[in-house]
Amino acid sequence: MAAKPRTLDTTVEARVCCEAPVATRLHRALAAVADLSMILIGYGLFLLVFSLSGGQFALNKTTLPVFAVMLGVTAFSYGLVWALAGGETAGMRWMRLRLITFDGFPPDLRQRLLRFGGSCLSMCTMLGLRWSLADEETLTWQDHISSTFPTPVESGTQVFQRR
Repeated sequence: MAAKPRTLDTTVEARVCCEAPVATRLHRALAAVADLSMILIGYGLFLLVFSLSGGQFALNKTTLPVFAVMLGVTAFSYGLVWALAGGETAGMRWMRLRLITFDGFPPDLRQRLLRFGGSCLSMCTMLGLRWSLADEETLTWQDHISSTFPTPVESGTQVFQRR
């Protein structure tokens, strides 16, 4: 007799097949805040180099969009570097999270790039992260798109326990 797929409390088939727990929303949010701080530090370094190179900070209708676009480029570059490097972002490392597939294996480059694209889509629409509030396994859009999710490095020593 074939093994039945794992189901949730609502009898819906679970997407995550491995036994690793999905990181809590608060754990993920703290990792995102840490990554945002790294992006802002990088943006501050860009502004410092711009100023030291003789650039002027005249904020008007023409220059304000340029500075806003550069903040977006800095954030995009930060995420893309970690996706291509095949490692967890600084925020995920500080929060002791790792990325694994729904089957419990480390993700490959394709899955990491899909996750990065899903994260960009999620940030543009602001709906992807809200999806986790309705999802039974608290998975976001980027989790579903890439078939990966963050989990605590050592599940026995989780900082935040699921209730």
